[in-house]
Amino acid sequence: MKHFRSQALILRIKEFGESDLLVSFFTPEAGILKGIAKAAKRSRKRFVNCLDHFCLVQLEYHSKKENQLLFLDACKLIDGFGQLRRDYGLLATASYLVELTETLFPLHVKEKKMFYLLKGSFERLCKGEALEEVRLVFEARAMTLGGYAIATERCCYCGRNYRGEGRAVFVAERGGISCLGCRRESERYPGMDPASVRALRQIQEPDEEAGQEPFLEARTIEEIKAVLEQHIIYRLGKKLKSREYLG
Repeated sequence: MKHFRSQALILRIKEFGESDLLVSFFTPEAGILKGIAKAAKRSRKRFVNCLDHFCLVQLEYHSKKENQLLFLDACKLIDGFGQLRRDYGLLATASYLVELTETLFPLHVKEKKMFYLLKGSFERLCKGEALEEVRLVFEARAMTLGGYAIATERCCYCGRNYRGEGRAVFVAERGGISCLGCRRESERYPGMDPASVRALRQIQEPDEEAGQEPFLEARTIEEIKAVLEQHIIYRLGKKLKSREYLG
């Protein structure tokens, strides 16, 4: 029997029998895991006010055998992120971030940066930052961490370097941008001006020493939003269910 103690983000809760709960949680060390919280619906000590969607907790759990469900022993609340459950827009956005995380990083896939990206996005939402901007930054970085960064250095057809002059066209099937000489803008192939290409590059490869997100103009947000929507659907092969509830 192995025992573990870790910070965790509670992703999903489901009733399991009369008094137990099946809990999906995300840890920085082990990725997304699932475990049973025995008698959690009756417990007044081990799981007080902490087993709820989006909560950041200090979790103690153990495993009896490999490749089987874990057992949750105790849980202490660090941050409930309560605003995410009280506002529909925040709830829809947080649910979408969770679904994208689960799709890119299935059970037991370790990615510490993804844990902190999700945690940081919850914090930004609770601080009242713009939903669309938080979502856009999360999408770009999550896809990058998942191995699906959009190539912005050169044309995906002719290979010519993009020097930040003139508009570029996003080509989903090639995962990168094209010059106007190789591909024309259309609904299927959305365009970006130089400022949008630079912003996308900065978002995908953040300067951790800078300590702040780049300022995004409304036009830049709209252009990157159109690109990421196509990029995510193409790379994942589907449209996420929670996406339809976003504003």
